[in-house]
Amino acid sequence: MGFRFLGGSQVTLLASKTSQRYRIQSEQFEDLWLITNELIIRLQEYFEKQGIKDFTCSFSGSVPLEEYFELIDHHFELRINGEKLEELLSERAVQFRAIQRRLLTRFKDKTPAPLQHLDTLLDGTYKQVIALADAVEENQDNLFQSFTRLKSATHLVVLLIGLWQKLSADQIAILEAAFLPLQQDTQELGWEETVDAALSHLLKTCLSKSSKEQALNLSSQLGIPKDTGQLKKHITLLCDRLAKGGRLCLSTDAAAPQTMVMPEETVNKESSGGGP
Repeated sequence: MGFRFLGGSQVTLLASKTSQRYRIQSEQFEDLWLITNELIIRLQEYFEKQGIKDFTCSFSGSVPLEEYFELIDHHFELRINGEKLEELLSERAVQFRAIQRRLLTRFKDKTPAPLQHLDTLLDGTYKQVIALADAVEENQDNLFQSFTRLKSATHLVVLLIGLWQKLSADQIAILEAAFLPLQQDTQELGWEETVDAALSHLLKTCLSKSSKEQALNLSSQLGIPKDTGQLKKHITLLCDRLAKGGRLCLSTDAAAPQTMVMPEETVNKESSGGGP
């Protein structure tokens, strides 16, 4: 079964003939989330109507972090580019006003001195200001689209982690709060630094390896990072500690690695449905 989005991208859903498995594929990683989520909802509704209470979905593959990291890097590059463009625009605007003041002074003088190409410089600076303003607007549009794709990919990653580790609804809610803290990001407060702070908190509390890690203080100020290296490291660490039995919770008494606590409704139940 194939699906085509309004943007033109396609998603294909394949069902195995010999096992209860589904494969969902697309050229764009972020496009997988909507179909994957809808498939899970419909499977759960179908088996619930059939009276099958032990149906569960699972995901046995590795979480596709490389594809996710590419989207993070692209979004971050646009943020950095936007910051540089705004700085250049501010500089050219200051230069434009300075030239204007010098020209006005010349025109007010009863015996004006030669313009010395100030008029040419004013015209050139004006064109630069307009071009930079257009570039800032275009970058903002690209950033908005990139953030939309990043949010879709993040929903997918959270969904796959939940299926992979069979997390409870409360644990998934914690992941969603950490990975999706903003409805929209700005130059002042962006997705990267906000998510990194949330993941750092989880890694130093409920997913910490020792009390020494818990004692480390987190930075109280958020600012745009130099790169995405630390964020990607923390995402990888979070997946690694969950794989080793870490448990997501809001209390501070779960510092050491523990045996994975399964959701109550899935304990001692066999998976009767393949995950996407």
